[in-house]
Amino acid sequence: MRSAQLVRSFQCVVLPALLQTAEYARHVFASAPNSTPGAIGRAVAARIERQSVLYEPGRESVFVLTEAVLRTWPGTPALMLAQLDRLLAVESLDTVRLGVIPWRRRVPVLPRHGFTLCDKRAVVVETFDRERVSADPAELDAYEETFARFEEAAIFGDEVRELLLRSMADFRSLGDTLTR
Repeated sequence: MRSAQLVRSFQCVVLPALLQTAEYARHVFASAPNSTPGAIGRAVAARIERQSVLYEPGRESVFVLTEAVLRTWPGTPALMLAQLDRLLAVESLDTVRLGVIPWRRRVPVLPRHGFTLCDKRAVVVETFDRERVSADPAELDAYEETFARFEEAAIFGDEVRELLLRSMADFRSLGDTLTR
């Protein structure tokens, strides 16, 4: 994925690795079977370092999420507020397109899992404890078509920023109710 000029990621539950804050990533790795504090720390550091590709000219990253990704939260409301703030910042980059399929919109394909397309060379599917990479042309074609359908259903730009701000307001009010 590091050498890919075009990265397209669809996620239906967990944020894409390239968009995660360190604290969010820590929760992702801690939920993996047989995780250890040392391994979690190393994995978080490596994930954050790989995010530098988002800022490199000549690369393009397209992320499509279901709204469930914005509403499925590990940790605290404060963690999600920081994470949503990160999404707002990344969404403004020239090298990034961030789309969300709102929960009020029918999904064109029932999502079974998330995946990441790297150029037109490989698809990566993450599980709890590993990644599966395929370069099989038939499988790539199926994932390309599926991504295009999800992308077509998503909102982008001002609409996605408004959705992120509404989600942040919900987490702020949730944080207020948890501290009472």
